[in-house]
Amino acid sequence: MDSQQILIQKGQKLKSETEQKITSVVQNSILKSEIKNLLMFAGLLSLAVGGRIALQFVPSVEPIIPIAIATGLALGVREGFALGGSAYIISNFFVWGLQGPWTIFQALGAAIPGAAAGLVGKTKKPSSRDIIVLSVLGTIFFEIVMNFSGSLMGIGLFTGLIGLPLYFLTSLPFSTVHIVSNIAFAKLCSPILKLRGENNGKIKIVSISRANASGTTTVRLLESNPND
Repeated sequence: MDSQQILIQKGQKLKSETEQKITSVVQNSILKSEIKNLLMFAGLLSLAVGGRIALQFVPSVEPIIPIAIATGLALGVREGFALGGSAYIISNFFVWGLQGPWTIFQALGAAIPGAAAGLVGKTKKPSSRDIIVLSVLGTIFFEIVMNFSGSLMGIGLFTGLIGLPLYFLTSLPFSTVHIVSNIAFAKLCSPILKLRGENNGKIKIVSISRANASGTTTVRLLESNPND
């Protein structure tokens, strides 16, 4: 076996070892990021559920939608959707009224704004103003869903459609309280965005060059933000 073949074999072995090390680094980075995101999600979900339970005797004051919005902006579409929906489903086991056909509408009314915030977070670096604006829009969407479904479930399809304007009018004070209180909650949720950069950084392989005559392999790694 001549010296050139020996060098080629050494280069291939070095490349294989390097690729294994790179794979290990990338997998560890992804695992750490996923664990951090999971812990962050669990903490925010607990905050949303606990906040609603604690404030259940204050009509229309509940922090779920702003927290779902902040979660979507910080963690992504799936997390925002999951938090908004699951927070209502879980908290309904502990609040007055418990579970009922309204639960699905509550869950969707908060989950969809949370997911929408995740889409916004993919297109730009969110600010505290984004949380406030999206929380207002999300709360309006929630109120429309709940008033529409409540009218139909309460007095039937045909009568409900006819009386829908009156239903919205009588619920307007409660909707207003919900929107105004969620503006305050949105301001309190602004620090959540600071966790975004700490949890979204991931390492990816940019390139691996072939082994050269000296038996070395050139590797380049890049730490990037998937939301950029």
